[in-house]
Amino acid sequence: MRTLDPACKFVSLLCATFVLAARHDPVWNLAAFFLAVGWMLISRVRGKTMGLLLLPVLLTAAGMFFTGYRFSADGALPFRAETLHIGDSALWNGLTLSSRVLAYAGLGLLFALTTDRVDMVRSFQRRFRLPQVFAYGLLAAWGIFPQAAREYRRTKAAFRARGIRVAPMSPALLKPLLVKAVRWSEELSVAMESKGFSSGAERSEFARSRLRRRDWAALLCGCVLLPLAAALWK
Repeated sequence: MRTLDPACKFVSLLCATFVLAARHDPVWNLAAFFLAVGWMLISRVRGKTMGLLLLPVLLTAAGMFFTGYRFSADGALPFRAETLHIGDSALWNGLTLSSRVLAYAGLGLLFALTTDRVDMVRSFQRRFRLPQVFAYGLLAAWGIFPQAAREYRRTKAAFRARGIRVAPMSPALLKPLLVKAVRWSEELSVAMESKGFSSGAERSEFARSRLRRRDWAALLCGCVLLPLAAALWK
């Protein structure tokens, strides 16, 4: 998954999400979740990182299961429930709600953990024709995040040195950070103008990328074969 073009990966996973949203079948949802986890393992995502991110997802899915099980609508079972020999509509409703949480979170984590943010912005700019000013500004804004974290730690250390205890989200900590963020944004704007970044200017690309066979295969599977299989599956 790491070698796929980010734009193609995004479109394929988005189509898969729409397919899952149109079906109320926990089998499809659980299959999508386990496939996403398998692809993350194949893509060598760190197990600790994946486990920490999946923990709140699993807790949310458990809560949705008990919510759906407790507050289910009475009525006949769906066709798939009868096929799978599930004799309780409350159980089916709980499985449907909880598996949807797992499926959506799994596909989202698959994209987030197997995609480089710089490659993503560049790919979106080429495939979706994003303005270059927007793409460059987004990359520069991501570069500000480490500076913001360091500034937050410095401000917190300054209060600690004066013997003042502040809450993690105290306005006394956030106000200096907000002022610095405004200054950084102004400096970024001036830097972009000084380098000639404008909405109407045309720029050449240092490295051009082309869609490969694996990218077209991902688009074919996500946008054509999966919706066709979902339409034919009873």
